[in-house]
Amino acid sequence: MTTNPHHAENGGERPASAPVRDPAPHDPTGSWGCPVTAAPATQVSPATQVSPPTQSPPAAHGSPAGRIRLYEPTPPEGRTELWKRLRERHGPLVPVELEPGVRAWLLLDYRETLTLLQQPHLFARDTRKWREAVEGRVDLDRTVPMMTWLPNALYADGAEHARLRAPIMDGLARIDMNAMARTVHRIADELVDSFVTRGSADLVGDYAGQLPALVVNRLFGLPDSYGHMLNGLTALIFHEDAQRTDEAINGMRQYFAGLVSRKADNPGDDLVSGMMAHPSKLTPLEVAYEASLIVSASHMMTAHLIGNTMRTLLTDDRIRSAHTDARLSTHDLLDHVMWNDSPLQLLAGRIALQDVRIGKARIRRGDAVYLGVEGAHRDPAVRVGRPDPDTGLASGSRAHLAFGAGPHSCPARAMGRLVASTGVTVLQDRLGGLRLAVDPRELRPLASPFLHGVRELPVAFQPGRPSEPPAVCTQQMEQVPPVAEEDQPPEDLLGRLLNWWRGLGR
Repeated sequence: MTTNPHHAENGGERPASAPVRDPAPHDPTGSWGCPVTAAPATQVSPATQVSPPTQSPPAAHGSPAGRIRLYEPTPPEGRTELWKRLRERHGPLVPVELEPGVRAWLLLDYRETLTLLQQPHLFARDTRKWREAVEGRVDLDRTVPMMTWLPNALYADGAEHARLRAPIMDGLARIDMNAMARTVHRIADELVDSFVTRGSADLVGDYAGQLPALVVNRLFGLPDSYGHMLNGLTALIFHEDAQRTDEAINGMRQYFAGLVSRKADNPGDDLVSGMMAHPSKLTPLEVAYEASLIVSASHMMTAHLIGNTMRTLLTDDRIRSAHTDARLSTHDLLDHVMWNDSPLQLLAGRIALQDVRIGKARIRRGDAVYLGVEGAHRDPAVRVGRPDPDTGLASGSRAHLAFGAGPHSCPARAMGRLVASTGVTVLQDRLGGLRLAVDPRELRPLASPFLHGVRELPVAFQPGRPSEPPAVCTQQMEQVPPVAEEDQPPEDLLGRLLNWWRGLGR
């Protein structure tokens, strides 16, 4: 990760042919509880009465005094205690800075978060309505992750959002999930084969990061070598070396621009070709940004869901025992992790379309509100009851915010669950005697305020044998069998990018 946690997802000037940056993690939405009521600034919404502050914090355009700097790196002990202190001090809504001088709100209340996300007529995703941008204090091309503006479904509302979302939804609906399960399992087996004989591995770098990248690259109809490159470029975006980060951002631009160009010349039975032929009539630029949204929504989120789940199994004896004894299914385990150890810390900001109050805080029209997933999951109002004495599961763990519902709900929750559950299952089936190779206190957390996980997850296990290749009939039953590798990549933008990547020794 760069020293500026936002730099990694913000490039320079954007060419007309390619995305500038990999968009922010997908923003799950949903609804539950009392409504967030649009109200004059003098009225108090009846919706929020949980832990109100003793004094009303300043409006987002007011004094920066006491604002929490979200751009500072995650402390080594994590942010859980920070959310608790902020809730005690401010109540459900906290004044924050997204970057020096750029002000917003952070919502930590669980029910209010779900309710806010249900009401796009009060809170929009289109960041061009953000007052900081409208009044010239922020350049949307250069601002923080999830507050920029890009021509894809994540940043659209209403009819335009429906137009941009439909090609993704329709493409995913055509996938046979049973056949896709075979594809994911085969990719996972091949990744394990690459290190199973060693008796040691980094489950994040060697496996969890690569699996979702290879899956989505396969859905794009490309050979696996491009998927390995996609994963490598994403990893470099979060690198501490600014020069390598800039190179990776430029490489991501070329990947999506080259992908669209290649599919325009040679369409196939894949997600990108389907989006290009969809009745929504996306432009080539929109297709590139939609493809980048699919990657950003599925890659790092799923990678750290696998990583956090494996870390839970390796460090929590009760959870591991319940899972090993089949008292705790893999899907229930994933829900538990998404509730207690979610890979997503913050959801994309929403823009208030009129003045509202939450608790005793006034949100002005044009203010940005970030949504704290981990903070909302720690809300005392929903942390009722004790963990299940048999399995250790937290009460309410299925009601996490990781996927949500509503206009901006994650369209690929079934796919995400499939990749994560298969990834965890294959590791447990293939790696006997699996254990952490370091003291848990030595694991290094991600520095990002948006993602939660560890940089590496070093493990040891009994060396094993590579898996047998699947039978031809099984391969034919896969959703997307592997595309034959190219002896020499084509002389198009995507092929030149792969040659450049290989030239770096990757």
